[in-house]
Amino acid sequence: MRTVVLTSGGKDSILALHRILDRKLVEKREIILFGVIPKNPESFMFHTVNLHMLDAISKCLEIPLFKAEVSGEEEREVLELEEALLNLDAEAVCIGAIASRYQLKRIDAICKKHGLRLFAPLWGEEPEKILNEVANRFEAIITSVSAMGLDESFLARKIDHSCIEHLKMVSAKYGVSLVGEGGEYESLVLNAPLFRRRISIKKLEKTWRGSTGVAVVREYVLEDKDII
Repeated sequence: MRTVVLTSGGKDSILALHRILDRKLVEKREIILFGVIPKNPESFMFHTVNLHMLDAISKCLEIPLFKAEVSGEEEREVLELEEALLNLDAEAVCIGAIASRYQLKRIDAICKKHGLRLFAPLWGEEPEKILNEVANRFEAIITSVSAMGLDESFLARKIDHSCIEHLKMVSAKYGVSLVGEGGEYESLVLNAPLFRRRISIKKLEKTWRGSTGVAVVREYVLEDKDII
């Protein structure tokens, strides 16, 4: 089943990819990574930080990558996504949605319209459970923050169990999404079980403005790793 995995290189979409392969819903050779590149950094639907790293992630996974530029304007970007998807001759679409009905509703409508199967393997799961799985299986870092309680110290921080405890405190106090699904923070996966090589960051540039910040990868190398 030719399956398009929508990904920004972040924890949720990479975990969704692992889930559909773990459950043998599709075969790896049938998968295409689909990176959406919004012109507007304030896109309602898609992440925007470190999208240049998708090429590295594609190489690490040894899965082909297709990229499509969209306007980043509300609703228009959904139509642009639909048009790009039709060029891939897909039979199914996989997304990392957890609780965002905004995203799920729009992707589901596209799938139903064109007779595609939708995989949303993280949908409805407990956010803390998802973060714990990320911490246990992945090497992932936070690459942007834009919510009350998330300060500059979170930038480039590894998502480990200590980080999760801190995120839980922030979530409880300020009501932000524990998994950052509302754009409160974005992430980048550097290593995962499916990666044949891992991303080693050599230069990271942090920028902080007011109450928001980003950590952009400027230099990196792909390192071989032991495959068990």
